[in-house]
Amino acid sequence: MNSLFSRSYSPEELNIGGIEKFLNFNHHFHSIFHHSIPMIYLVDYTTGQYLLMSKAVRNTMGYDPQDFISEGIAFTIQNYHPDDLRLFNEEIFPERVRLLKNIPPDEHTNYLFSYNYRYRNKKKEYSNFLQRNCFIKSDEKGNPLLSLGMIMNITHFIHESPIIQVVEKFSDDPQMPAETIHKKAFYLNNEGRLFTKREKEVLLWTADGLTSKEIAGKLFTSESTIINHRKNMLQKADARNISELVSFSIRQGII
Repeated sequence: MNSLFSRSYSPEELNIGGIEKFLNFNHHFHSIFHHSIPMIYLVDYTTGQYLLMSKAVRNTMGYDPQDFISEGIAFTIQNYHPDDLRLFNEEIFPERVRLLKNIPPDEHTNYLFSYNYRYRNKKKEYSNFLQRNCFIKSDEKGNPLLSLGMIMNITHFIHESPIIQVVEKFSDDPQMPAETIHKKAFYLNNEGRLFTKREKEVLLWTADGLTSKEIAGKLFTSESTIINHRKNMLQKADARNISELVSFSIRQGII
Protein backbone atom coordinates (compact mmCIF):
# COMPACT_ATOMS: atom_id res chain seq x y z
CA MET A 1 0.00 0.00 0.00
CA ASN A 2 2.81 2.44 0.83
CA SER A 3 4.37 1.74 -2.55
CA LEU A 4 1.20 2.97 -4.23
CA PHE A 5 1.26 6.22 -2.29
CA SER A 6 4.93 6.82 -3.05
CA ARG A 7 4.54 6.39 -6.80
CA SER A 8 3.47 9.20 -9.13
CA TYR A 9 0.86 8.47 -11.80
CA SER A 10 0.20 10.43 -14.96
CA PRO A 11 -3.34 11.68 -15.75
CA GLU A 12 -3.40 9.28 -18.68
CA GLU A 13 -2.84 6.28 -16.40
CA LEU A 14 -5.73 7.31 -14.18
CA ASN A 15 -8.08 8.15 -17.03
CA ILE A 16 -11.09 5.82 -17.16
CA GLY A 17 -12.71 7.35 -20.19
CA GLY A 18 -15.07 9.77 -18.45
CA ILE A 19 -16.40 9.22 -14.95
CA GLU A 20 -20.04 9.49 -16.08
CA LYS A 21 -19.52 6.74 -18.62
CA PHE A 22 -17.78 4.61 -16.00
CA LEU A 23 -20.54 5.03 -13.44
CA ASN A 24 -23.31 4.38 -15.93
CA PHE A 25 -21.90 1.50 -17.91
CA ASN A 26 -18.98 -0.12 -16.12
CA HIS A 27 -19.81 -3.73 -15.34
CA HIS A 28 -17.64 -3.86 -12.21
CA PHE A 29 -19.23 -0.73 -10.77
CA HIS A 30 -22.70 -2.22 -11.12
CA SER A 31 -21.59 -5.56 -9.74
CA ILE A 32 -20.13 -4.01 -6.60
CA PHE A 33 -23.17 -1.94 -5.76
CA HIS A 34 -25.72 -4.44 -7.02
CA HIS A 35 -24.50 -6.92 -4.42
CA SER A 36 -23.92 -4.32 -1.69
CA ILE A 37 -27.30 -2.59 -1.49
CA PRO A 38 -29.16 -3.62 1.69
CA MET A 39 -32.76 -4.76 1.50
CA ILE A 40 -35.30 -2.16 2.66
CA TYR A 41 -38.64 -3.03 4.24
CA LEU A 42 -41.70 -1.41 5.79
CA VAL A 43 -43.82 -3.60 8.06
CA ASP A 44 -47.24 -2.96 9.63
CA TYR A 45 -47.35 -4.60 13.06
CA THR A 46 -51.13 -4.18 13.31
CA THR A 47 -51.70 -6.56 10.40
CA GLY A 48 -48.42 -8.46 10.31
CA GLN A 49 -47.98 -7.46 6.67
CA TYR A 50 -45.06 -6.00 4.74
CA LEU A 51 -46.06 -2.81 2.94
CA LEU A 52 -42.70 -2.64 1.19
CA MET A 53 -39.91 -5.09 0.43
CA SER A 54 -37.12 -3.95 -1.89
CA LYS A 55 -35.82 -5.98 -4.81
CA ALA A 56 -32.44 -6.24 -3.05
CA VAL A 57 -33.89 -9.16 -1.08
CA ARG A 58 -33.15 -11.30 -4.15
CA ASN A 59 -29.41 -10.74 -3.73
CA THR A 60 -29.51 -10.65 0.07
CA MET A 61 -31.59 -13.78 0.72
CA GLY A 62 -32.53 -15.23 -2.66
CA TYR A 63 -36.26 -14.69 -2.22
CA ASP A 64 -38.66 -12.69 -4.34
CA PRO A 65 -40.04 -9.53 -2.67
CA GLN A 66 -43.54 -10.86 -3.29
CA ASP A 67 -42.84 -13.79 -0.96
CA PHE A 68 -42.77 -11.34 1.94
CA ILE A 69 -45.58 -9.12 0.64
CA SER A 70 -47.94 -12.06 0.16
CA GLU A 71 -47.24 -14.02 3.35
CA GLY A 72 -46.22 -11.22 5.71
CA ILE A 73 -44.36 -11.71 8.98
CA ALA A 74 -45.31 -15.41 8.90
CA PHE A 75 -42.83 -15.87 6.04
CA THR A 76 -40.09 -14.20 8.08
CA ILE A 77 -40.82 -16.33 11.13
CA GLN A 78 -40.67 -19.64 9.26
CA ASN A 79 -37.15 -18.90 8.01
CA TYR A 80 -35.76 -17.39 11.21
CA HIS A 81 -33.26 -19.56 13.07
CA PRO A 82 -35.36 -21.16 15.87
CA ASP A 83 -32.89 -20.28 18.64
CA ASP A 84 -32.59 -16.67 17.49
CA LEU A 85 -36.36 -16.36 17.12
CA ARG A 86 -36.89 -17.62 20.66
CA LEU A 87 -34.34 -15.15 21.99
CA PHE A 88 -35.94 -12.31 20.03
CA ASN A 89 -39.47 -13.11 21.26
CA GLU A 90 -38.51 -13.75 24.88
CA GLU A 91 -35.85 -11.10 25.51
CA ILE A 92 -34.94 -8.76 22.67
CA PHE A 93 -38.35 -7.51 21.54
CA PRO A 94 -39.73 -7.18 25.11
CA GLU A 95 -36.67 -5.08 25.94
CA ARG A 96 -37.39 -2.88 22.92
CA VAL A 97 -40.94 -2.34 24.10
CA ARG A 98 -39.71 -1.42 27.60
CA LEU A 99 -37.27 1.09 26.14
CA LEU A 100 -39.94 2.59 23.90
CA LYS A 101 -42.32 3.00 26.86
CA ASN A 102 -39.81 5.44 28.37
CA ILE A 103 -39.62 7.49 25.18
CA PRO A 104 -42.46 9.83 24.11
CA PRO A 105 -44.26 8.20 21.13
CA ASP A 106 -43.68 11.22 18.89
CA GLU A 107 -39.92 10.79 19.42
CA HIS A 108 -39.76 7.09 18.48
CA THR A 109 -38.65 7.95 14.96
CA ASN A 110 -35.47 9.47 16.41
CA TYR A 111 -34.22 6.11 17.69
CA LEU A 112 -32.48 3.44 15.65
CA PHE A 113 -32.55 -0.19 16.81
CA SER A 114 -29.93 -2.64 15.51
CA TYR A 115 -29.31 -6.33 16.11
CA ASN A 116 -27.88 -9.39 14.38
CA TYR A 117 -29.50 -12.77 13.78
CA ARG A 118 -29.45 -15.86 11.59
CA TYR A 119 -31.91 -16.33 8.73
CA ARG A 120 -32.39 -19.16 6.25
CA ASN A 121 -31.95 -18.12 2.62
CA LYS A 122 -33.61 -19.73 -0.37
CA LYS A 123 -30.80 -22.31 -0.56
CA LYS A 124 -31.90 -23.46 2.92
CA GLU A 125 -28.62 -22.22 4.42
CA TYR A 126 -28.42 -19.97 7.46
CA SER A 127 -26.61 -16.67 7.06
CA ASN A 128 -25.94 -13.89 9.55
CA PHE A 129 -27.73 -10.59 9.03
CA LEU A 130 -27.67 -7.15 10.59
CA GLN A 131 -31.04 -5.44 10.87
CA ARG A 132 -31.37 -1.71 11.59
CA ASN A 133 -34.82 -0.18 11.98
CA CYS A 134 -36.78 2.66 13.49
CA PHE A 135 -40.43 2.80 14.48
CA ILE A 136 -41.92 5.52 12.30
CA LYS A 137 -45.35 5.33 13.91
CA SER A 138 -46.46 4.31 17.40
CA ASP A 139 -49.75 4.59 19.29
CA GLU A 140 -50.36 6.90 22.25
CA LYS A 141 -49.25 4.15 24.65
CA GLY A 142 -45.89 3.79 22.91
CA ASN A 143 -46.64 0.50 21.16
CA PRO A 144 -44.88 0.32 17.76
CA LEU A 145 -47.17 0.24 14.73
CA LEU A 146 -45.00 0.79 11.65
CA SER A 147 -41.33 -0.13 11.32
CA LEU A 148 -38.98 0.96 8.54
CA GLY A 149 -35.68 -0.85 8.31
CA MET A 150 -32.79 -2.24 6.34
CA ILE A 151 -31.06 -5.63 6.41
CA MET A 152 -27.49 -6.48 5.39
CA ASN A 153 -25.69 -9.79 5.09
CA ILE A 154 -22.77 -9.89 7.56
CA THR A 155 -22.04 -13.61 7.45
CA HIS A 156 -18.32 -13.10 6.84
CA PHE A 157 -17.89 -10.73 9.77
CA ILE A 158 -19.73 -12.22 12.75
CA HIS A 159 -20.26 -15.50 14.58
CA GLU A 160 -23.64 -16.79 15.68
CA SER A 161 -23.37 -15.65 19.30
CA PRO A 162 -23.83 -13.33 21.00
CA ILE A 163 -26.66 -11.33 19.48
CA ILE A 164 -25.99 -7.65 20.09
CA GLN A 165 -28.79 -5.10 20.32
CA VAL A 166 -27.81 -1.44 20.02
CA VAL A 167 -30.11 1.56 20.36
CA GLU A 168 -28.98 4.92 18.99
CA LYS A 169 -30.61 8.34 19.19
CA PHE A 170 -30.54 10.72 16.25
CA SER A 171 -29.59 14.33 16.79
CA ASP A 172 -31.76 17.17 15.47
CA ASP A 173 -28.66 18.19 13.56
CA PRO A 174 -28.24 15.71 10.67
CA GLN A 175 -24.51 16.49 10.61
CA MET A 176 -24.05 15.14 14.13
CA PRO A 177 -23.40 11.41 14.74
CA ALA A 178 -26.02 9.31 16.48
CA GLU A 179 -25.63 8.77 20.23
CA THR A 180 -25.52 5.20 21.53
CA ILE A 181 -27.92 5.07 24.48
CA HIS A 182 -28.18 1.32 24.99
CA LYS A 183 -26.15 -1.78 24.12
CA LYS A 184 -26.68 -5.30 25.38
CA ALA A 185 -25.45 -8.79 24.46
CA PHE A 186 -27.92 -11.70 24.37
CA TYR A 187 -26.50 -15.22 24.57
CA LEU A 188 -28.08 -18.31 23.06
CA ASN A 189 -27.06 -20.36 26.09
CA ASN A 190 -25.71 -19.78 29.58
CA GLU A 191 -22.31 -21.11 28.59
CA GLY A 192 -21.87 -18.05 26.42
CA ARG A 193 -21.83 -15.88 29.51
CA LEU A 194 -19.04 -17.78 31.26
CA PHE A 195 -15.69 -16.08 31.55
CA THR A 196 -12.64 -17.75 30.04
CA LYS A 197 -9.76 -18.91 32.22
CA ARG A 198 -7.71 -15.84 31.30
CA GLU A 199 -10.67 -13.52 31.91
CA LYS A 200 -11.05 -14.98 35.40
CA GLU A 201 -7.37 -14.32 36.05
CA VAL A 202 -7.82 -10.71 34.96
CA LEU A 203 -10.95 -10.48 37.09
CA LEU A 204 -9.16 -11.64 40.23
CA TRP A 205 -6.42 -9.05 39.80
CA THR A 206 -9.06 -6.42 39.01
CA ALA A 207 -10.92 -7.23 42.22
CA ASP A 208 -7.65 -6.62 44.07
CA GLY A 209 -7.58 -3.10 42.65
CA LEU A 210 -4.83 -3.51 40.07
CA THR A 211 -4.86 -1.36 36.93
CA SER A 212 -4.81 -2.80 33.42
CA LYS A 213 -1.13 -1.92 33.12
CA GLU A 214 -0.30 -3.65 36.41
CA ILE A 215 -2.28 -6.76 35.44
CA ALA A 216 -0.51 -6.86 32.08
CA GLY A 217 2.79 -6.99 33.95
CA LYS A 218 1.56 -9.85 36.13
CA LEU A 219 0.35 -11.89 33.15
CA PHE A 220 3.20 -10.97 30.80
CA THR A 221 0.93 -9.54 28.12
CA SER A 222 0.05 -6.13 26.71
CA GLU A 223 -2.13 -3.54 28.41
CA SER A 224 -4.46 -3.43 25.38
CA THR A 225 -5.07 -7.19 25.76
CA ILE A 226 -6.12 -6.69 29.39
CA ILE A 227 -8.40 -3.83 28.38
CA ASN A 228 -10.08 -6.09 25.79
CA HIS A 229 -10.57 -8.82 28.42
CA ARG A 230 -12.24 -6.29 30.69
CA LYS A 231 -14.52 -5.09 27.89
CA ASN A 232 -15.55 -8.66 27.10
CA MET A 233 -16.37 -9.37 30.75
CA LEU A 234 -18.37 -6.15 31.07
CA GLN A 235 -20.40 -7.23 28.06
CA LYS A 236 -20.96 -10.77 29.32
CA ALA A 237 -22.03 -9.54 32.75
CA ASP A 238 -24.12 -6.71 31.27
CA ALA A 239 -22.23 -4.42 33.65
CA ARG A 240 -21.68 -0.70 33.15
CA ASN A 241 -18.40 -0.44 35.03
CA ILE A 242 -15.76 -2.43 36.91
CA SER A 243 -17.58 -2.09 40.25
CA GLU A 244 -20.71 -3.70 38.78
CA LEU A 245 -18.55 -6.39 37.16
CA VAL A 246 -16.93 -7.31 40.48
CA SER A 247 -20.30 -7.29 42.27
CA PHE A 248 -21.78 -9.53 39.57
CA SER A 249 -18.84 -11.94 39.86
CA ILE A 250 -19.19 -12.17 43.64
CA ARG A 251 -22.95 -12.81 43.41
CA GLN A 252 -22.40 -15.52 40.80
CA GLY A 253 -19.63 -17.15 42.80
CA ILE A 254 -17.07 -16.55 40.06
CA ILE A 255 -14.63 -15.02 42.55
